Amino acid sequence: MRPLNRNERLLAGALGALAFLFLNLAAMRWISEQMRTQRAAITQLEMEAQATRQLLKQRPYWVARQEWIAAHPPETYNELQTRAKFQREAQTSLQDKGLKIDSQQPQDTEHVGDLAVANLDLVMTGRLEAIVRWLHAVQQPGKSVSVGNFTLKQGEDGNSMQLQVRLAKVYRAGAPVSSTP
Repeated sequence: MRPLNRNERLLAGALGALAFLFLNLAAMRWISEQMRTQRAAITQLEMEAQATRQLLKQRPYWVARQEWIAAHPPETYNELQTRAKFQREAQTSLQDKGLKIDSQQPQDTEHVGDLAVANLDLVMTGRLEAIVRWLHAVQQPGKSVSVGNFTLKQGEDGNSMQLQVRLAKVYRAGAPVSSTP
């Protein structure tokens, strides 16, 4: 092979420098993309660590809640008696607060794991103060009752309010009821 002249050496050096420059640019682009990916991963891990620290701060609350639930388990669900008893309890609590029941409609019971949730749709009228007091009283700890969807609107006479509400009461799912002795 013949030796390269001066122009060929300069051209070879320039091509080598260009190749080196393009390889460095490609490497820098790849490295910056990796750094951006790792920075995003670090940010995600920091957010997860913060959420975990928050959960750990709340641990005493959840332990106390678990102990309270273990000490106060919900009633056992019995298809024949529980729904009627729930309706009577709702009627009694409404009458105690001076509210008038316009309609009530029991809904299907939902079974979720070892829990049964009985639903009851109610429409009632009364003074706003009585409705608010009833909503507060019905959701007290130990009653296992929650208020679902509700709509509150002014009554036709202008002095009363009408509340449409879905009450749900949580029970422990009992053994299936058999009709044969």
